[in-house]
Amino acid sequence: MSVLVVDDNMDLADTFALILRYKGYRVETAADGLSAIDKYRAQRYDVVLMDVYMPQMNGIEATRAIKKADPQAKIVLMTAYAEDRNMAAATNAVAYCTLCKPIDISHLVELIGEVTCPLPVLIVDDDDDFRSIFMKALQCNGYRVEAVGSGEEAVNCARHRKYRIAFVDVRLPRMDGLDTCLQLKEFDPELVVVMMTAYRDEVKDLVNKALQSAASACLYKPLNLTKVMGLVQEFVDG
Repeated sequence: MSVLVVDDNMDLADTFALILRYKGYRVETAADGLSAIDKYRAQRYDVVLMDVYMPQMNGIEATRAIKKADPQAKIVLMTAYAEDRNMAAATNAVAYCTLCKPIDISHLVELIGEVTCPLPVLIVDDDDDFRSIFMKALQCNGYRVEAVGSGEEAVNCARHRKYRIAFVDVRLPRMDGLDTCLQLKEFDPELVVVMMTAYRDEVKDLVNKALQSAASACLYKPLNLTKVMGLVQEFVDG
């Protein structure tokens, strides 16, 4: 597997390269965004590790240029400012995820392995039993799944990682499903959001607002797993 490490701190880039080569990866480095674009055009890499703040062209601009040339490019951005809401939204809109410096090497190696797999599914529901059963059903079909019990937790996850599809319960404590949906889409406009509810008339207006603004569909509990798997296959495998 090939990795391109892009960072204007060449000591850091060389350190990452040395460790990743020891782990068996083929690694090259670049000192700025323009060099990264040139290298990627000459040779496609399985994963690109891209620093955000660099001279000449920053990492977000370079990522957009690479993604324009290759929409399937797998790019992980690195920054010391990942906790900033605006920065997180900007980076996650173009990259697989954002890592906050200083970076844990073991986590980085694990993440590189994940990047080449399909994006995970996110489940957001405050019912522990439902969340556990739904998660296991998807995992049994070979999907990577993350599950959280509140909108706040979901938004926090979206600050650092991209998901292909999110199943969001309409009635959540504190931050409801509509607000959760809108904030998730703010971080990643390409995310597919499917609302879920056991109620129909009681939340009809909320569901309609979600469908008109950001959600792609609404499923009613108890869920039809055949229909669920059809949606997941369409958006994750398709």
